[in-house]
Formats: sequence, structure tokens, C-alpha cells
Amino acid sequence: MGTDSRAAPRLNLHECKIRASLLLKGLDSAELARATRAAERLGTLPAFSGLSPAQLIARKDSVRRKHALAVIAREQGYDSWVELKQALGEETSPRFDPESFFTSAVSSFLNHWFSSYPEALAALRKAGGFLFPFRQQFFVCEAGFLRALGVDPADPDWERMGRNWVEPLDMAAHARLEQKLIALGFTN
Repeated sequence: MGTDSRAAPRLNLHECKIRASLLLKGLDSAELARATRAAERLGTLPAFSGLSPAQLIARKDSVRRKHALAVIAREQGYDSWVELKQALGEETSPRFDPESFFTSAVSSFLNHWFSSYPEALAALRKAGGFLFPFRQQFFVCEAGFLRALGVDPADPDWERMGRNWVEPLDMAAHARLEQKLIALGFTN
């Protein structure tokens, strides 16, 4: 492996693909700061290393999904998407899976569902809650939903990571919470 993966928690393939999609959407964003952050991340690839973020944004049509997947692989500590895929394909340890929240009877809660991450993020910022991915969608739930599942919504790690499972502010807090959720049985 070419980079240090100790700082970031390991993601499953589905989460990696979601992050790659979000990276591409970020590059295509009308919000210049978001597009610039995405361009900076993509600029770590040899194919784009000679371009400034502004130049990469101007040439965003040349960026493909394979490039975003390669960035995610590097951020997870692998030299390539193929290497990451092989490593995760052989993974046997359980991983947290937000879909497992819905195997229990918690129907008395109304979660807010979104087809895009930017919409979910805007709702999280406006009304609070906890943001999670779910297949190709996203949902924001209330503290009561987590409490009903036996999850402590007052755990300080939620605040440290910004209550956002998709783009956590603190990866160490994310990793600690993932271990707690796995211990509670919320696995894939």
C-alpha cells in the first residue's frame, strides 16, 4: 500500500462507491468551494497532478468515475481501486450497515429521505439530526430513532464527527462509533 490508512476507518465497497459519486458531484457543483475541494482531491492522481484546481474544474468533463474511485482507494490507503476491491472482497470482519437500522420495528419514527447528498446535508444543517447513507439515497433521523435502536445519540463522538456518517469531520470518532454500532449488531 502506498499511503497511510491508519487515520481513516475502512469502508465497505458500497460506501467507497458512494464517496466516489459524491466526489464527482462535488467537482460538478456550482458552489466554487465544494468544486475546488473535489478538484484538490482529484489533483492527487498522476493524471491530474499538473493541473491547478481551477484548470481541473474547467476540464471536469474529462474526469471519469474511475478517477474518483482511484482517489477513494488512495484515501483508504491503497494504490489503486483494483487493490482496494481485492482487499475488501476478502474482508471477513463485520462492517456497520445503516440498512440494518431498519430490520427492527421502529416504525413510529419519521425519517427524512433524500435522493441526493447535498439535499440531505442541507437538511442536516438546517434541522439537525443524524445523516446516513442508504443504498443510493440518504436519510436524516432524529435522536429518538437512534435511542429506540439502543444507540446513544448523546455520545460525544456524534458531535465530533458532525453527525454525518457520509463525510465525518473526525475519522477517529467515526471509527469508534462504528465499533459501537457493530457491537450492537448493526452489521452487513
